[in-house]
Amino acid sequence: MFLAEQTPFLPQQENQVNGANMNLNIKNHRTYELVKELAIMKGLSLTSAVTVAVQNEINREKAVRDANGRPAKKSRFDLLMEFSEQCAPLFPDGRTGNELINELYDEETGLPK
Repeated sequence: MFLAEQTPFLPQQENQVNGANMNLNIKNHRTYELVKELAIMKGLSLTSAVTVAVQNEINREKAVRDANGRPAKKSRFDLLMEFSEQCAPLFPDGRTGNELINELYDEETGLPK
């Protein structure tokens, strides 16, 4: 059995962001056992073991992406900007999408023209 006294714990403030407790509830027995095994092997708390494992996996994934020349995943903003640049030529007269939509409906009734 894993005892709390076997490993040092992180200071309480590391488990808080802007004063709110941050929790991760692991409900998978296999995952818990793996984290516990890593914590014992490295002499870490369960939280530190998860942090180390996740950081190592992130570093490994970044290295693989760099080695394969695969670009990092684009942000939602970048994807929307690309989409808007592709759509802009479809509106050559300079009208906005809202202006075009407003032409479809009667201003007084709100019904389609």
